[in-house]
Amino acid sequence: MFEIGRIVIKTAGRDAGNTAVVVDNIDGKFVLIDGNVRRRKCNISHLEPLNDVLKIKKAASTSDVHKAMKEAGIKVVEIKKVKRTPVVKSKKNAK
Repeated sequence: MFEIGRIVIKTAGRDAGNTAVVVDNIDGKFVLIDGNVRRRKCNISHLEPLNDVLKIKKAASTSDVHKAMKEAGIKVVEIKKVKRTPVVKSKKNAK
């Protein structure tokens, strides 16, 4: 049911409601997902499978998954990385 390339919707957690693709089967209860969610291990009870299956390789990269989703006509949301700036110490306390 959760073969590689299966399009799913995440139903629980922070990424609930977002579309993802199964990238790898970890065991009977967990799969690795990627797409419009953070790439991570997910319990299959937190996923709703759809009828569509994409042609991707096992453990495909995020860019490969996004490319396959765009070809299938699925809107891809790019996850922006937050640029962190270092904390500047004041000169008053530095000795």
